[in-house]
Amino acid sequence: MMRLSQTARAVTNSDGGVLLDLRYGKMFQMNAMGATVVELLANGSTEDRISLEISKKCGVEIAFVSADIHTFLASLKHYGLVDEDQGV
Repeated sequence: MMRLSQTARAVTNSDGGVLLDLRYGKMFQMNAMGATVVELLANGSTEDRISLEISKKCGVEIAFVSADIHTFLASLKHYGLVDEDQGV
């Protein structure tokens, strides 16, 4: 399961948001959909649950949503903004 990195801080609103990487002092701007994904992630939602929520909210087939969510989360992981728990 993914979660926001302990060194990342998010500020979101209905227009989007910003992710701050405290390690490197970098800021990443997000649109409203990105902010929604980050909020769901911060609240403990899994990638599958996030895809389902976005699919329902936007009325888009989950197959399309899942691919985009996966790509977005992979990008956040690449920049060290999310960590992936290895599970037990």
